[in-house]
Amino acid sequence: MTAADPTAHFVDKWHRREPEMALAEVFCPPEQRPRFRAWGALLHELREATFELSDVRVTTAKSQWWAEELLLVARGAGRHPVCADLPSGLPWAALARAVVEQAAFDARPADTAQALAQLGPLAEAIAAIEAGLHHAAPPVRAVAVNLLLHRLPNGLVAEDQARLPLGLLARHGLTVAQVAEGQGEALLRDWARELLAALPVPSRPSSLYRRLRTGFDRAQLERLAAGRGFDPPPAPASLWRAWRLARAG
Repeated sequence: MTAADPTAHFVDKWHRREPEMALAEVFCPPEQRPRFRAWGALLHELREATFELSDVRVTTAKSQWWAEELLLVARGAGRHPVCADLPSGLPWAALARAVVEQAAFDARPADTAQALAQLGPLAEAIAAIEAGLHHAAPPVRAVAVNLLLHRLPNGLVAEDQARLPLGLLARHGLTVAQVAEGQGEALLRDWARELLAALPVPSRPSSLYRRLRTGFDRAQLERLAAGRGFDPPPAPASLWRAWRLARAG
């Protein structure tokens, strides 16, 4: 990837958010890397548009723009650079619909099962696209856990309050504001344990992208459950984990 590559800016944004995936890219065959990068960067853009913008009006506008873009991809007419390497004959319309619906969703989950179910349509749409891109459908539950994990920690002060279940807050006698201020270490450990319990065991066949992403998610949840916070492991540890995950396919 060079500075002249039109996808470079968006891939760099994704890598800043998920630096372990940049390290892991070395294990992706060179001929598959454009699609690997495009899919990772697109998911980052969709997640940002759907969950991470502070102004609801901007969220609405940007999610609708992306929905229109996904419909164009379905016709082979995508405009965004990250869409250039993505094929048209996949269920992009379902993903477009799920992005808009999630961006407008404002109900708080009562428990972990409901938190996962609320993300079900978006996770299913992502999984369906991945099945076509990589010829292996990821478990929908793994995609939903990934979406919930990546709402932390910044999502604690966002409109959706990181989708923390109300029952979990009640159990610990805390508000989301208190958790965001650093008073919720025990709560976050419990949340990580619940997400770990919901994460499916690795299955075959599986795509390299999802195998890496789910393996890194599992490691991050284990660190959080052990009270080690959100700091990533050292780069050599991530590279070693990526090698093991790549070989597991």
